[in-house]
Amino acid sequence: MLRAIISDIHSNAEAFSAVLEDIDKQGISEIICLGDVIGYGPDPRECIKLAMSFGICLRGNHEDALLNIAIDFNMDAAAAIDWTRNQLNDKTHPKAENHMLWNYLDKMVEKKTMEDSLFVHGSPKLPTREYIRPIDITDPAKMRGIFSMISKLCFCGHTHEPGIFTEELKFHPPTVINGYLRFPPDKKYIINVGSVGQPRDRDNRACYATYDGDTVRFHRVKYDYEATMKKILEIPDLSPRLAYRLKEGR
Repeated sequence: MLRAIISDIHSNAEAFSAVLEDIDKQGISEIICLGDVIGYGPDPRECIKLAMSFGICLRGNHEDALLNIAIDFNMDAAAAIDWTRNQLNDKTHPKAENHMLWNYLDKMVEKKTMEDSLFVHGSPKLPTREYIRPIDITDPAKMRGIFSMISKLCFCGHTHEPGIFTEELKFHPPTVINGYLRFPPDKKYIINVGSVGQPRDRDNRACYATYDGDTVRFHRVKYDYEATMKKILEIPDLSPRLAYRLKEGR
């Protein structure tokens, strides 16, 4: 079965809608979301409502921060969480709808295992918090510890940097592998599917992956980032930096 795996939407409705349209065009009915539906962006309510149709939507560190406290968040990210919390409590919306959104977030789980694949936001060790960055290939102890916790594949997000980690301590960004990789049966891999709503690999197009049980493919989708930027810039509680980085893909 062909599945779409998305992550780090970050309240970016324009990017989210463009990706869902691209997924639909491929005839894909199963979508797995690896968390951070909210945070940073201007449309948390709309993005949560879209995510509610997925069979699996995991909890990310921004959902953790919203439900608990924004630990280790920078000022821009923490301010966006506070603003998002106010949006979900907005009394101009029906009380029942606010409760529905909060209940949905509260019921998100941190990880999911399907067949030979583990799905998390961050890492197998700390599902919502730990980063697995490309530079970590220079830390054999960390990477071998992570690989020891998976049976074959681990899909994650969190860093907004798409690519594939190998047991040989290599990192392959999508541009190096022509956008896809077929997995041999006797190897383990960690796949970062990138970010829908806030790419950070110098490509401002939304990013996601598909997996058919044999091959992972990365997809890039153009969206109206200027519309999202405009929304952010019109909200005093959101930092302008959150708008400008969308254009630059960083």
